[in-house]
Amino acid sequence: MDWRGSGFLVIANSVEPAALADYEAWHSFEHVPERLTMPGFLGGRRFVRGRGQERRFLTLYDLDSPDALETPEYRHLLANPTPASRLMRPLMGNFRRFVYRERARFGAGCGSHLGFLRWTAPEDGMQDDVAALAAMIGHSGIAELRIGASQDTQPHPAFAPDPALSVRHAAAMLSGTDGASLTTALKSIANRLSGPVLERSVYNLILAY
Repeated sequence: MDWRGSGFLVIANSVEPAALADYEAWHSFEHVPERLTMPGFLGGRRFVRGRGQERRFLTLYDLDSPDALETPEYRHLLANPTPASRLMRPLMGNFRRFVYRERARFGAGCGSHLGFLRWTAPEDGMQDDVAALAAMIGHSGIAELRIGASQDTQPHPAFAPDPALSVRHAAAMLSGTDGASLTTALKSIANRLSGPVLERSVYNLILAY
């Protein structure tokens, strides 16, 4: 399954370990499917890394464009959570939410691991970064790559404003078949990007929609 649309939304969070089973059932079978009924939401994937208290989730939504986050239907959904969503929101920690406009994509295929890379880069000066990342396709098990530039969006009404949202940056999503190889590849490419790296993580795929 390839990525779709011209934008993508990335949400990362932790969850209270005692609530993990309830969180998994809610997020997989209510929350993400509910989001995919919204105008402009084209698909989604759920990922996880770490264990126990260090467990961290990442949800990736394909958007027709970043404007999908500004529709009346989606804003109404955020302001009017379901009973299960209302219960889960206080149990989610380290909440991060970024929206990107796609700049480039290469390759094809959905691997079992996802590399998430964020770095500071001027939107009009990413050509060398894009070329370096594109050259990774077919190496270290990397099958598909998507690159985006961060966009301004209204904050989520249920979570405190994130200072990181004010930092313009680029992001790359790398879909691969081997977590260890992907981790090594991300560390190598980070040293060749045009600006400082803000985040570098590798996640395991839970579910694709």
